[in-house]
Amino acid sequence: MKIIDVDLVSFKVKSNMSATKWGYSEFGPETEKVQSFTQIRTDDGLEGYSEQGFPFYFYTPTQDEIEGLVKPLLLGEDPLDRERLWQLMSRHNRFPEGLVGNIDCALWDLAGKSAGMSVSRMLGRARDAIKAYASTAPNLGDPDDYAAHAVKCKEAGYSAYKVHANIFWNPHTRQPAPGRPAFPKEDVEICAAVREAVGNDMVLMLDPWGV
Repeated sequence: MKIIDVDLVSFKVKSNMSATKWGYSEFGPETEKVQSFTQIRTDDGLEGYSEQGFPFYFYTPTQDEIEGLVKPLLLGEDPLDRERLWQLMSRHNRFPEGLVGNIDCALWDLAGKSAGMSVSRMLGRARDAIKAYASTAPNLGDPDDYAAHAVKCKEAGYSAYKVHANIFWNPHTRQPAPGRPAFPKEDVEICAAVREAVGNDMVLMLDPWGV
């Protein structure tokens, strides 16, 4: 089995998240965005996919990177040689770390399809079910906004809820903040408001970014 093509498959979606100048995203009006998948095709008809960062969260390869970096290195290679290909990419002085991870995920997807099993099974799956939980967007608003959102999620049937509080965001100025500033007091206020709103029978989690 050999790799014969690598490409980006793009499509349009609607999202309430927009990028800030600091690289993270903020909640706002719904707009149309372009999302894409990395696609790796082989000569025996198998295809492996890796999701791009959305919205502006994880690494998103460009078509120039696919054409100028990925294809010259991967075309003609055996996609099951994941470790060797990972070493080739990671030691390349022009390959961004995020691009290496993105391609590696698509190669794992291909490996699972080639073996006729899920990647989790290949890695020695420890469970056959995972509890679903609702999750906020970062910088959703003030504590009342988070509380109202949590109540809606509970009413929709979720029994667990994860808070993403002030990430690259100053809750006092309501503006994006550079670096990784921490606002633990304000984060705790958000968590307290959510707990009061949903009661004690909902599992709460916090992504403590910057704390």
